[in-house]
Amino acid sequence: MAARTPRAQRSRSRKSSDAPTKADVAAAEVPAEAPEDASNGKLPSHLAHHRMIARNLNGLLENYGELRSQVVQTEREYKRGDKDLDARAFQLTTRLDAIEKKLTDFIEEMTSVAFESNLKIRGNSDSITALWDALESGGDAEDIAKRRRDTAAREDARQAGIEQRLQKLVAEKQKPCEPRRPRKVTKKK
Repeated sequence: MAARTPRAQRSRSRKSSDAPTKADVAAAEVPAEAPEDASNGKLPSHLAHHRMIARNLNGLLENYGELRSQVVQTEREYKRGDKDLDARAFQLTTRLDAIEKKLTDFIEEMTSVAFESNLKIRGNSDSITALWDALESGGDAEDIAKRRRDTAAREDARQAGIEQRLQKLVAEKQKPCEPRRPRKVTKKK
């Protein structure tokens, strides 16, 4: 066994006695903050030292409690914000899905309309050709052939004009959009 040190013996002897010693009473009379003792080079008493530690610990506990309540409050605000953002995201997703469905339906409808229109145009073109052929066989062939060429030239010019307009529209759609310039803020006097 290890030999007891004098310090250990002293601490055991103090614990065994319930009566306060003169040093304890003198230390209790020392004010909690003793800056003049520290400036004179004296160390604060043991009891004053424990009071400073307890005061600092209480201050730390209060600060911790305040910080904890602030963190809990901030967490609640973030949770509310998350719920709001989730609700908005869900609404936007639902809207986007509805718009996508409408767009898909519109594209399908336009494709079918274009296909049907193309069939009608071809049928009408065939009917017109048959009429021109019937007219050529029944009347003045040269006059009817000249009218047919003129009509074909006008139709080709009209189709070329339509193609040109479509090309311009496509070119305008494919241009990258220029970013807007910020407005100049004028100060009112």
